[in-house]
Order: sequence, then structure tokens, then C-alpha cells
Amino acid sequence: MPAVGRNAGRMTGFDCAVVGAGIHGLCTAFWLRQLGLRGIVVLEQFAADHARGSSHGASRITRSSYAEPEFVALAQRAHSFGWPALEQALGRSLRLATPGVFFGPLDGPFAAYRNATAAAGVAVTPVSVAEARDRFPLLRFGDDDGVLVDATAAVLLAATTMQALREWLIAHGVELRWQTQALAVRAQGRGLAIETPAGTVQARHAVLATGPWSGQLVAGGLPDLVVQRQTVGYFEVDAPPAATAAGRFPVWARIGRTAEEFVYGLPPTGSHALKLARHRTTGAGCDPEAAAPPHDAGALLALARAHLTCPVRGLAASETCLYTMAPAHRLFVHRDATLPVTTIAACSGHAFKFGPVIGREAADLVLADRPPIG
Repeated sequence: MPAVGRNAGRMTGFDCAVVGAGIHGLCTAFWLRQLGLRGIVVLEQFAADHARGSSHGASRITRSSYAEPEFVALAQRAHSFGWPALEQALGRSLRLATPGVFFGPLDGPFAAYRNATAAAGVAVTPVSVAEARDRFPLLRFGDDDGVLVDATAAVLLAATTMQALREWLIAHGVELRWQTQALAVRAQGRGLAIETPAGTVQARHAVLATGPWSGQLVAGGLPDLVVQRQTVGYFEVDAPPAATAAGRFPVWARIGRTAEEFVYGLPPTGSHALKLARHRTTGAGCDPEAAAPPHDAGALLALARAHLTCPVRGLAASETCLYTMAPAHRLFVHRDATLPVTTIAACSGHAFKFGPVIGREAADLVLADRPPIG
């Protein structure tokens, strides 16, 4: 039974309610406020800094290397406009520049990465396996791999970004309501009534940015979404700290012949542990409300040892996050045809890097008379 419905009544309350305080919800609220809207509330079903969704953790990758030209173009917008605008407003750097290395067998999906980036003319350069081994000796390259070095890549300081956004929103009069779950959204007069356990929130518009819970408040207009649980490891390695630091050690991905053979990693942020995980995008999916199974430390260690040339001493920590996969890994920002509701389903395992431009797109749909991105 859809949770979006209709009911007559008079509209009072907020100009916009943003449901979900992940990266896309916070970036949407940021842009709404930057573009002049004042009455904004953000509703989040969990506490601040929770680890139940897709935006927690210390770091993320940004890059231009993609197999799809539209994502290469979106990355260019994020790098040239989105992140600089966010950094300027928040008054701090949110990126650590470091090389990006993307590699894999030439007869697999890697070829599409090479072709899409070459066609876009971005600063991504093919190099030989010998050069890659010389420049990035801690990574294990196959003799027949193709290799791209992405000069646009960086480590995104995810936890810093989330905290800075929350602080900026509060300082600029945006109300953040934690542990306030949106149970239903219905039309009321010229606006909306959003039911929560603490009562009804009224707003002229709503933006639904609920990630793995997207299907619970949306009546239609979105594709089939599948939630995939990810397990991320942080590894202590036998290598000098300078060799693993951002700026020298890259953000990287080995793109195998199948979707299950995509493995990625990042340099440390705030510790000496390297981040590494399998990028799981296929399978039956999971219930975001279900408890995560125990992490398989042996499997994580085996994965790290298969892709790093240096000795892996141990698993320092592990965590779980959720991908909300759409067909073809697409990112959707959808304005309802009949209700003042905009829904963001922009996860698919690679959308944190696009947060500032996805948030701007959603804000522009709420403020339909505003100029486009950039």
C-alpha cells in the first residue's frame, strides 16, 4: 500500500521537508538554503552519525574513470562545480588529491572504461603494466592488464563532509530532527502532511532521500531497487607510512571480467589502515532492517592479500554499508507529476562523489524557477 496519498486541508509549516540525512539529503538542504529558501526541516529516522545506511565511514573515492560517458560527464560537473562550491561554503577542504589507478583485463569491462574516458578528453592516461608496477608497487597488476591513471581522482573526506554539512545547516537556520521517522506522506491542501511518531510535519514540498528505504514512501516513478549489503575492511600492512599515504598511494579499482570481480581500495585517513572491499552490485539483495551477519575476517584478509603485494599483517577494523542498486547502476532524481514530492534514488554504490550535484538537481526541482546546475 503506497504511503503517498491525498487529503484536503489547509497548508502551514515548512517550505520544504527533506526526509533522510545522508549525503543527498544534506546536500539538497544545503542547496535549498543557498538558493534562498528559509523554512527547511530535515527528518532522519536514526541518530546523527549512524551506520545503518550508505553515507557513514571516513572516506570515499572520487574519479572520472567510468565505463559510461554520462557518469564521466557527471564526475566532471562534480569536480569543477559541486565539490568546489561545497568547500567554499563550508570553509574547508573535503578532498585529498591522490592518483587514481583503474585496471583489469583488456578483454573485460575495463575496455569500456578506457573508451569512455578517452572519448571525454578528461585527464586519464593509459600506462603500461611495467610503469604501473613501478609507480604503484603495493598493488598487484596482471601481466595482461590495461591500466588507467586518473589525475582527477581524490579521497573524499566523507565523515568530515557530513559533519561540516550538519554544522552549516544548523548555523543557517535549517532544523535537523534526529530519530524522527517519516511514516507516510500525503497531500494536504496545496502542500503535504508528513506523518511521524512525534506528530505531523506540514510542508509545501518534500524531498525523499531515504536510500535503502526508498521504496517505503514512494508511490511510483522509480525503477526497481535492490539493496546490497557491503563489507569493508581496514588493513594493517607491512609498508612504510609514507608509501601508503594519500598523494602517493592511489585510490584504485581492479575491474575483473565479471561484476563480482570488482575490488577497490583507498589510502588511510586518520589511521595507518588501508581500506579495501569487494564492490558487490549483483545478487538477490537484503532487507535493510535485518541485522548484518558477522564479518568473515578470513575472507577479507584473503581479498586484501590477493590484491596487495606487501604483507598484510591483520584486519584492523571492518564495517557494513548498504548500496541501493538501480538498473544499470543509474542515479534517479524524480519529481512527482501530481504531488510536490521529489525523490532521490541516487545510490547504486557510487553516488557519494556526486552528492553536491545530485543535491543541486533536487533543489532545482523544488525551486523550479531557479537556474540549472553550474
